Amino acid sequence: MKNISKNIKTLLLAGFIGLASCDTVDFGDTNVDPNSPSAASTASLMTNAQLTLGGHVAATTPNLYVQYLSNGQYDEESRYQTLNWSFNGFYATLTDLQKVIELNTNEETKVAAQANGSNANQIAAATILKSYYFHQMTDIWGMIPYSEALGGLESQYPKFDSQQSVYTAIFAELDSALNMINNGNGPKGDILFRGDMSKWRMFANTIKMTMALRLSKADPSTGRAKFSEAYNGSIDSNSNNLYYTFLSEDTNDNPWQDRFETRRDYLVSDVFVNALIGSGTNIAPEDPRLEKMAAKSFNGGVYAGAPYGKSNSATDDYSFITGDIIYKGDAPLMIYTYAESLFARAEAASLGWTSENTAELYAQAIKASMAQWGVDSADADAYVAANPYTSKNDIAYEKWVAMYMQGYNSWAEWRRQNAMGYGVSLTAPEDLLSNATGIPQRHGYSATASALNEENYNAAISAQGADNLDTVLWINK
Repeated sequence: MKNISKNIKTLLLAGFIGLASCDTVDFGDTNVDPNSPSAASTASLMTNAQLTLGGHVAATTPNLYVQYLSNGQYDEESRYQTLNWSFNGFYATLTDLQKVIELNTNEETKVAAQANGSNANQIAAATILKSYYFHQMTDIWGMIPYSEALGGLESQYPKFDSQQSVYTAIFAELDSALNMINNGNGPKGDILFRGDMSKWRMFANTIKMTMALRLSKADPSTGRAKFSEAYNGSIDSNSNNLYYTFLSEDTNDNPWQDRFETRRDYLVSDVFVNALIGSGTNIAPEDPRLEKMAAKSFNGGVYAGAPYGKSNSATDDYSFITGDIIYKGDAPLMIYTYAESLFARAEAASLGWTSENTAELYAQAIKASMAQWGVDSADADAYVAANPYTSKNDIAYEKWVAMYMQGYNSWAEWRRQNAMGYGVSLTAPEDLLSNATGIPQRHGYSATASALNEENYNAAISAQGADNLDTVLWINK
């Protein structure tokens, strides 16, 4: 990822993603400072691995891909200038999580590791977070190093696994983690869920449910089976929304606040604003969520979306993202939400995967989204009554709205639903940069990937397609 987190501290090997420590020689206790222990702390490793998540959920580019946002003066990002994206930061984080698993598994270290939670629960939490990161990665790049990715010096040039095989392996990892969770102490250093294993269980099931629905095009049989296993354990209320909590201190504050301290360059797009104004006006939009998601323009005092893919230097003429996000250092950003879970269940029911009621779940999902954004319940009821379920297109549109500012997850859902034939129709800018011919379907690999791991890189693009932004991933074919 590009600028995935300012907190990543693990140094990558120059030889692509070997990620291993050097062999050591045992000199006993010579030159060992007993007051500065050198053994890795599973709590510290867990914290460090979770810090990466903050930068990921706050990424700007995917929110531009799905046209929630428009750029201000500098429009290159919305015109897809960047082709190559490095995933090395992810692998640095994954190495930390793998170390947590190893320290809780190895007979020589597992007893000491119990100071930071039960071995089983630490392994489960690390495995679930590992699965989340790998899932995000394969939905961004497609084929990625997986089975040989964390092999250290013994595997400096890992093969790229197919997206199908990565999905299969992640499902197995999640099932293993779910079966491992016990009544012991949760992991210390857990800044996501504070050691609450019920939240980790919900996180795992929501990942699994999301992955299952992503297979609706490529492998609906497996998708249906995995969805049925997971959806009852997914997020069950807004109070259980899964989000990353930032701090007001600069050490781990909301990246959106940092961006707006230096440059007010991200505006709400005309595509999104006009959709939510709907049959209403630029003062009283049809969708009451717009008043919670965006601010009225400084000049004019109306909801005004900035033209997408254009240079919009007169930023005060347009609506900014709500100040609850861009001016609050400790504003949380969503990983998965109750509304998202309900929309997934509504779509699964419409596909015949479950016997649940599509229309009821659709209405519940909209109301959950409204409540999440602080809309009055009477206004939510009125909106639902005026916008009843009629087809899968309704689910796709309302889910697009509900997943506002959820970045990579929103982009992945938009691509999948369009592959299914009922996604929100978006149009790419006319004057595109890089080599894109439409809204990107993936990120390109790092510009150095072909040189550092040439044989396996070539095998990947031979199997998957050209290393550009247009190549459609396996799950969406």
